[in-house]
Amino acid sequence: MTEVEVTAERDAEVLFSNGHTVPGEFADTLRESRTVGCEDGSRIAVQRTSGSYNRGRDHIVASSTFLCGEGCEAVSPESVRIVLRKGGRASFSLVGTICTTAAFADPWNESERQAIYAAREGAAQLVAAHERKWAELWQGDIEIEGDPTAQLDVRFALFNLYGSIREGSRRSIPPMGLSARGFYNGHIFWDSEIWMYPVLLVLRPCLARQMLDYRTDGLDAARRRAYAHGYRGAMFPWEGDDRGEEATPTFALTGPLEHHITADIAIASWNYYCVTQDREWLRREGFPLMREAARFWCDRVTANADGSYSIRNVIGANEYAVGVTDNAFTNGAARRALEYASAAAELCGERPDPQWSAVAAGLRIPHFADGTTREHAGYDGEMIKQADANLLGYPLGIVTGREAQLRDLEYYERRIDPRNGPAMSYSVFAIQYARLGMAEKACEMFRRSYLPNLRPPFGVFAETATSGNPYFMTGAGGMLQAVLFGFGGLEITADGLVQRPSVLPPQWKNLRIKINGKIYQATNQ
Repeated sequence: MTEVEVTAERDAEVLFSNGHTVPGEFADTLRESRTVGCEDGSRIAVQRTSGSYNRGRDHIVASSTFLCGEGCEAVSPESVRIVLRKGGRASFSLVGTICTTAAFADPWNESERQAIYAAREGAAQLVAAHERKWAELWQGDIEIEGDPTAQLDVRFALFNLYGSIREGSRRSIPPMGLSARGFYNGHIFWDSEIWMYPVLLVLRPCLARQMLDYRTDGLDAARRRAYAHGYRGAMFPWEGDDRGEEATPTFALTGPLEHHITADIAIASWNYYCVTQDREWLRREGFPLMREAARFWCDRVTANADGSYSIRNVIGANEYAVGVTDNAFTNGAARRALEYASAAAELCGERPDPQWSAVAAGLRIPHFADGTTREHAGYDGEMIKQADANLLGYPLGIVTGREAQLRDLEYYERRIDPRNGPAMSYSVFAIQYARLGMAEKACEMFRRSYLPNLRPPFGVFAETATSGNPYFMTGAGGMLQAVLFGFGGLEITADGLVQRPSVLPPQWKNLRIKINGKIYQATNQ
């Protein structure tokens, strides 16, 4: 709903028109404008437009109607007229609704019904309901004292993340949120589980649950995909569509080769149990998904002569390296997925498959001679798209020693693509430096994780330092993780959420993380 207020600087008559523009990728466009007569004698003017997508398999319908305030008159479904004397004021609201066959068998009429409902409710009631919902969401909040700019940036990131998902939706969040189809087409990537999900899991678990519901709903599709590739278990899509099936364009090798997504989803499932301690959910939904992921990884690995295991022909988090062997992040994520499946099995009263722990223990993580984690078996210092090996420090927690983490951080910081690399690498660096107690370095990485990507006039978060795409929810999730899990000291453990000692940027006086009435606080001494 858009609200418009008009003040006349002179006597005036003004006509406001509303038109529906249909993006070019939709076919079978139909338009209709009509006035609906209601049972109490009132009449509501509605404009409707529809189109098809997915080669005609699905349809989308948009309806709109004007809500006229004082001094405003509806002329047609497409326009309203205001006649004012100098100094006079008038107002109206424009309500738009969008329904698709993904949610409704009859989106044509449902879209119109929702517009009629909005007209009957009126603008004031709609705004009041909107504000009540946002008040609920802000029970999970982040408050920064001493740095108003950082506070605004963090709140805006959280606002955009909250605005991209709803409880009860069983839908996840695409990289650009609720943006146009041209930016990744609304598909669901690892961006959801690794970058956005942990923020919502901590602040609003009910929203994080929707993201997992999307994956459990897609489990059968993932099983079919694994079967088609000759594997047991479940093989989740790199770009998931609304049915949970693979939707990566065929020119992109990420679709056939970026397999760590299956481990990412299993890890997210385990973390949901850790934070909520909901063992019934784990037994009913979480463990079945984790079990199928573990079965996939046991088939996906190759046994080596020395008893270790390799994963060959993959793309890792660094998508510049194609078809590599023993990618650090892929192997590390698979290890965690297998370990967590074993732990979940025991909690559910099941006997874990012994192969899960054997494969997990035997997966190779390559290193250089000085101990630095090697991104993959053939990596030799090339430019990378984004952090990959560094993810073993956080979030995987495989590289834990101070010296080992610092070696990896210092080595890979210089190798990230400064023009086309997405924002999240520096947020991971910020978390690790904060946990190591290095406040100045953590602050530097935190700023690098988002400031070069903000676009005027509203501070929209672009994907890279040089792009201008819509709000990049993935980057927002990384930046917020730097605050929660770095400066805030929060950590997800098998026993729940705990707070570790942390450091803050020098100018921050206090950090408060509010979670449904409970406050986690960090203070600059």
